[in-house]
This record gives sequence, structure tokens and C-alpha cells, in this order.
Amino acid sequence: MPISQHAIDRLALSVQPLIFETGVEEAPYSTTRGTVFLVGYEGRPYVLTARHALQPDNLVPICVFPSDTSHQLIPLEDVFYVPQSLEGEDFVDLAVIAMDTNRITHPEVAGARLIDLALSCGEWKRYASEAQFFVIGYPEERSIFNYETYEFRADRMILLGRYGGPSSLPYLHLLSILDTLSLRTFSGLSGAPVFAWVELPMQRPTPVLCGMVLRGTPESGLVHFLDREVLLDAFKVKRRLEQQAEPE
Repeated sequence: MPISQHAIDRLALSVQPLIFETGVEEAPYSTTRGTVFLVGYEGRPYVLTARHALQPDNLVPICVFPSDTSHQLIPLEDVFYVPQSLEGEDFVDLAVIAMDTNRITHPEVAGARLIDLALSCGEWKRYASEAQFFVIGYPEERSIFNYETYEFRADRMILLGRYGGPSSLPYLHLLSILDTLSLRTFSGLSGAPVFAWVELPMQRPTPVLCGMVLRGTPESGLVHFLDREVLLDAFKVKRRLEQQAEPE
């Protein structure tokens, strides 16, 4: 059975481009260099992306919008990631950004669609060889800022694939892309969520979150993605730090 377009459209509402503020009045935003997705974990809202997409060694303000049509920005509070000076492995290439719920006042921001990790993290590895996979993200070459109208456009794209097995690197997997959609580079897809469309007998097919894109190339037709369990471990650490910081 083909992947439900309705399911893709519903998940896509939670996936947005990672946009940077430049500080330049004539061109206030830069084109996307990554993808983020909005998630809910233990009743709290977060933004998830790849660590390297944030350029943590030269941090600049980022902009995350709650939907495709909103011009409101999601207020962000803090970011959790492992400093590159401490860990150089791919499996720490992720960033968990907390939304500042105390500053969410606009209804468009309050209504942002979140991927509930408690509901989306079902079994997938057992069915990976038969499942269809897809990536939702924003390639950099399809992102344009119009300097005359001050309008930013980023085209969200869906890449379909098949599971290519575990990577030779710890906690990474390979996804074989079926159609690269004529992209010259996969730049901008870092941080994009990877889903499997799992079909089981006597059950309704369902999309399952498998992980997050770190890198890949159209030439190889492969995408390397980080295992979902690493993402969940990062959220556990982030929540523990938040709870320790809460006043008694």
C-alpha cells in the first residue's frame, strides 16, 4: 500500500526550515541550512535539529516558525547539545531546543503542531526490510530570499527511500533514496525527521519516527540518519537538567 499522503501532510506541519538572522537590514534572513521538527516530550514543546546545522562554534540567532503560513516566531529558551570539544562522534550531532512557554502568547504559536514522541516511536527495525521510508526536509537549493519584497521561500520536499541497513558508524543507519528529485546536494536536510511507513496484518498502516538526518549526497543516493533512541536519550537528559533547575 502506498504511503498515505494525508499522513505525510499531517507530519509535515511539524517540520520547518532552520532560518538564521543575519543582522543585516537589507537581508535580515539567510536561506535555510538545516531542517527542524517540532516535538512534544513529557508534556513540553521542543525543537529538534542537527547540532552542526546550528553552527554552535559561531552561534547566531535562529528563527523557527510554527507553520508554513505564520509570520510569528516561536520563542526559544535554551539549547542542549554535547560540546564538540568533548565528543567528536556523529551520535552526539543533535540539538534539543526548548520553547519558552512563558512567552507564547500568539494563537498561531500556541497552535503549532507537535510530533508526540510518546505516540510516534513505535517498533520499526523489525519491519525495516519491508517498510517504505520517507524524509521530510528543506533542501538549501530550494530556499530563496527575495531582497526586494523581503519574502522568504523554502520548499519542503519529501524523499522516499528504502532501509539500507546499519551504518558502519555507531548509532547511525543508511537510507537508500529512491528518487533524489534532481537535487544537486542534500545540504539543508540535516535535522530532518526520518519515518517508516509500517504495515502489519490486521492493523492500520502507521508512520513511525526512526531518527534524524545527519548527512548524505545525491551522488551516493544515501542518507545517514541518527537512531531515534539517541534522540530520546537526549530528551531524557534535557528534562533532567530542567527539573534540577526548577525552584523547589
